[in-house]
Amino acid sequence: MSLPHSPAPSQTPARKRYHTTLRISARTSQILRALTIMSIFAALADAQVSSPALAEHYEWNPGNAPKGRHAPTLVPFRDGHALRFSSTGKTRVHLGQGEGENLRTTGALTLFAAVQLAASPRTKTPFISKWRCREDGRSYELGVQPDRTVFFAISESGIYDTKARELFTDVRLKVGFSYLVVGVFAPGKHMSVFINGVPSGDLKSRIPGAIFDSQTPVLIGNRPGAERRAGFNGLIADVGICSTALSTEDAVALSNKLELTDSPESEFDDTRELPPCRAITKGPKHHWFGYYDKLQFDPTCRYVLSMQVDFEGRSPRPDDEIKVGMIDLQDNDTWIELGTTQAWCWQQGCMLQWRPGSQSEVLWNDRQNDRFVCHIMDVKTRERRTLPHPVYTVSPDGKTGCAPDFRRVQDMRPGYGYCGLPDPNADILAPDDSGIVRVDLETGESTLIVSVADVAAIPHEHGDISAMKHYFNHLLINTDGTRLEFLNRWRGQEQRSFGTRMLTCNLDGSDIFVLDPHGRTSHFIWRDPSHILAWSWHPDLGNGFILYRDKTREVEIVGKETMSRNGHNTYLPNPDWILNDTYPDNQGYQHPYLYHVPTGERFWLGHFRTPSGYGGEWRCDLHPRFSPDGNMVVIDSAHGGNGRQMHLIDISTIVTNPPQ
Repeated sequence: MSLPHSPAPSQTPARKRYHTTLRISARTSQILRALTIMSIFAALADAQVSSPALAEHYEWNPGNAPKGRHAPTLVPFRDGHALRFSSTGKTRVHLGQGEGENLRTTGALTLFAAVQLAASPRTKTPFISKWRCREDGRSYELGVQPDRTVFFAISESGIYDTKARELFTDVRLKVGFSYLVVGVFAPGKHMSVFINGVPSGDLKSRIPGAIFDSQTPVLIGNRPGAERRAGFNGLIADVGICSTALSTEDAVALSNKLELTDSPESEFDDTRELPPCRAITKGPKHHWFGYYDKLQFDPTCRYVLSMQVDFEGRSPRPDDEIKVGMIDLQDNDTWIELGTTQAWCWQQGCMLQWRPGSQSEVLWNDRQNDRFVCHIMDVKTRERRTLPHPVYTVSPDGKTGCAPDFRRVQDMRPGYGYCGLPDPNADILAPDDSGIVRVDLETGESTLIVSVADVAAIPHEHGDISAMKHYFNHLLINTDGTRLEFLNRWRGQEQRSFGTRMLTCNLDGSDIFVLDPHGRTSHFIWRDPSHILAWSWHPDLGNGFILYRDKTREVEIVGKETMSRNGHNTYLPNPDWILNDTYPDNQGYQHPYLYHVPTGERFWLGHFRTPSGYGGEWRCDLHPRFSPDGNMVVIDSAHGGNGRQMHLIDISTIVTNPPQ
């Protein structure tokens, strides 16, 4: 069944496949000829010969306004006209499809559109799309999301799989303002977005090598599927499609020539003063703590745990030994050494943490001979004992620890396990003697409570995973020590990405429940004994921080607008506050913040730029951790130019004066 559509703005027939048909007003042509990419338009128009360089530019006026059941309305716009698209009218413009049309390209691509939002969209919706949600229907798409950030997507295979890539901007379009939005695709090299000439997004990893050559039509405005719950509501004045990758200089020049220079809205803009922040460690050694869900401060809030290393920028080797210690905040941030370890990783360290319920005991993992172990030390007496098994998460009473098989984690995802001991089950998809171990922190007795084989055998509602290689990671005991959360992840032999589902169970391994089967759970925290807040995706809620009620299918989204990015989230001792952060934005900045649950307000705690060289396994995430009194936060950051160091942020003024 063909899609209903409006006629293309011009009925000029294509002479040959890839031949260029120009629809450029005299004013716009004069402007665009000054640019490299638009000189292609001029050269092709003058030559009037077939060329593999595809270049289409659309402007509308009373003489070529689209007509038909789905046609948008032509309205005055600036010194010309624009098409008025309605979110309720399913309006769209059909540019063409199929053999012989000059809208098909498989290589480099630049899309641009002059747009103005009439309202924030209720769902993800495109400006320009050759992207129909069916098998072999996806090629490219440029549009706007409900939070008014811009997205740009490319598919190499025709479906949304590991060969597809999507870029999201850090800045937003303001309702009622005019913008030139440009999406640039250089095969295998980069994807970029510019908004009124401002570089607003750039990807350079895992870039598709080509665009899928589908029969899907190119549409402007809404498309089937995007308008299901309401589509694009606003104006589109100019649209350009070209099979070359526009340079940064040309994108800026194009916006200047069109006099579209209003700055997009940054979610990081805030007139409030940032809280005090200072470094509590210094070079030449590098210092960090690791994960965000561990106790870094002692009960008195005086001592802050840390790890110390001599190098950065490479994976740990079996003979790399690092130091563990603590910082005395009341004695000029003095470093106090506690011990060493050979079981560590960049993202989660050695699980160094204060033992819950204790005033003076800390614990960390190490490697001794042919096993990983856990040390427990009293920092006052320096008495130390060693348990014959490592730990990952510890119960609130400090009596029980749980851990995955770190050998298997390292085999499946380097950077989260420990090197030095190979996985004895490396060739087994779902071993029955590997999984989650419960450790008695008093006696050292350990028990396998959940095996990988047990969980891999639980049917997955989104497909057969019996031929996948499975492991566990990211364990967390709830706030009263009755339930354990963990992620079951898997990957096929030829797959780069992981499948994921989030499960919970009792601390003896019984009563296993698949809490999130949808495959995108990332960071999470227990709010209370029966609720988990996790960054994930839900078919009814989309992406966001979702609050799950354990052992049910009850879900709700939290902070849809202000917690719209994946980050490392924890509840402060006062659960009205959520502490969170972001990954580096398109300019390399990371942003820790507080979210006030009752009012939905967000308070930025700083904006820290990560230098180049901190990527992949040895990236430096902020991983914000709070003090027991809820008045201080410590982050890991490399922004100071001295390698990764720890920084203390005073949040007392914010949390003691909550918004009303």
